[in-house]
Amino acid sequence: MQENHFFKAFLASLFLILGFIVFWEYYWRHEGFPLSYNDDKVIWANTRAKIYLPPEKSTVFIGDSRAKFDIHLETWKELTGEEPVQLAMVGTSPRPVLINLANDEHFRGKVIIGVSETALYSLDTTVRERSARDGIEYYKSETPAQKLNASIDFMLESKLVFLEEGKFGLNNLLSELNIPNRPGIVSRGLPPKKFSYFSRGRQAAMTDMFFQDSMLRQQVINYWTQGALRNKSKPIQGDTLEHFFQQLKTSMDKIRSRGGKIMMIRPPSTGSVLARETKSYPRDQYWDKLLRYTGIDGIYYTDYPEMASLTCPEESHLSPSDAANYTKNLIRILQEKKWFSPESSDFINGQLTR
Repeated sequence: MQENHFFKAFLASLFLILGFIVFWEYYWRHEGFPLSYNDDKVIWANTRAKIYLPPEKSTVFIGDSRAKFDIHLETWKELTGEEPVQLAMVGTSPRPVLINLANDEHFRGKVIIGVSETALYSLDTTVRERSARDGIEYYKSETPAQKLNASIDFMLESKLVFLEEGKFGLNNLLSELNIPNRPGIVSRGLPPKKFSYFSRGRQAAMTDMFFQDSMLRQQVINYWTQGALRNKSKPIQGDTLEHFFQQLKTSMDKIRSRGGKIMMIRPPSTGSVLARETKSYPRDQYWDKLLRYTGIDGIYYTDYPEMASLTCPEESHLSPSDAANYTKNLIRILQEKKWFSPESSDFINGQLTR
């Protein structure tokens, strides 16, 4: 008799759990949210494992969110035949990842560094580099059990919207509550949930909801503005800047000494975001000087009319369609700069065949 009560309790609990899952999933889908993966250290570490592909078969991307939004991975793969390895991190300087690649004796591939001045030249390493440190440490220490668990998570995330913890986890939902009168408590703030989503390959893209809501667009612009106002650090200059350049050059030289290749790109920004960046980080004092100091070639978007004409809907990142156009033009320019190996199966007499 007691066993029967336990069985009924089990069935009731199972019914409640399944009912909650169905309701929660229906609610977020009804709100318009697409399937998206957790853009966390686990998926970053899983992607990091792909850097050992032959150099003629892949390119590794590092940087901040602009490299994630503006490099259209499907277009890259379609036109080059390469496997794009997306290691850029939202709001994160590329410096830690570059150092990690440089210190990996087994890496001899191609690296494209996306440059956003506020991320690259930030000395606030505690915040700006935390995600990179977490991802690198997780990659180094990941156990077989964790890898198996990640595979299961990826499979479930490909089916269920509500499993994107970055949006629908309890901590993130609570952080959105506007609760005043909490002395000493500062909300870290996040971009609106409806702004973007992430693919299995770590492609970031704006949602359809974002383009359908002009108020949401303004909210995201305001978010970038508020972030800039909260940032009290001044642009690095003088000896500090030169030391920074030297650190980057040391890592780049390590990669090049093993036969690797490096290119820097400066993706588009517009409006008030661009105005703040150009005022704080004049091109001749930062971008041009960095290229001269490191001896690395670079592609600055304003030097090419087809890139300079692109507009960022929220002033900092490209729409998916413009990201595809930007990527096509980037590939063409890289081809002119002999970035791609003529030994690739997708080249005939040095020309792309796709």
